[in-house]
Amino acid sequence: MTDPGYIDVGGVRLRDWNLKDNGTVTMTGVLENSLNVGAVRAEQAEGSEAFLHYLDAFGIGRQSGVDVSGEVAQKLRGSWRPSELATASYGQGVAVNVVQMVAAINVIANQGRWVQPHVVARVGDAPTSVPPQRQVVSQQTAATVTRMMESVAEHGSGALARVQGFERNEAGKTGTSQIVEGGSYSPDHVWSSYVGFLPADNPRFTMLVTVRQPNNGSSDHNEGYYVAGPIWKRIAEQIVQDWRITPNGG
Repeated sequence: MTDPGYIDVGGVRLRDWNLKDNGTVTMTGVLENSLNVGAVRAEQAEGSEAFLHYLDAFGIGRQSGVDVSGEVAQKLRGSWRPSELATASYGQGVAVNVVQMVAAINVIANQGRWVQPHVVARVGDAPTSVPPQRQVVSQQTAATVTRMMESVAEHGSGALARVQGFERNEAGKTGTSQIVEGGSYSPDHVWSSYVGFLPADNPRFTMLVTVRQPNNGSSDHNEGYYVAGPIWKRIAEQIVQDWRITPNGG
């Protein structure tokens, strides 16, 4: 697809973060470089009905059912303007809690199946019962997206989250979203995030790191790439050591 750096939808001009003509890009390149225009074009190609179906199927806008009290979910709206669908394609205009987000990413890690999350895996020697599952996308689709997320970590914005020894076997994605303040998006304050699973070919864990309103002393370095990615890496390195995880999934 061609990405000139901006796209007009419903009378609204949406731009890529880098404010430049990115030329011809693949969908892998869209993920590697977090290009909004590419995400919007993918949503438009999919169509609004299918797009909203998959938001719901991935658990966006519904409670995850995790076994703790007080979970809140913002339901998906009943009607959407074209510009709202467009911004939702890259994460603006929809709200999730961290459990819902991890459960959505786990669809890819679990070969296309959504699995209800639990707080613990076992109590003593007794494992919890197998949680409810549903097939959201095919195994082939999940494998394709996994390879794209591997490319994010190996070649794209996830470079600062790469764990030594897993450079070609880590799946991840950075995130930077504006914070809503006073009913509109703040031009200065953001959520910075990195989510990933490892090893990519046989996941042992999925982890999401979020940082609210980070401040690295520069407005140009508060993105998920600079802030959340390195934090994810340090925690993942400790998990790999403690759980004795090897690059082949052992």
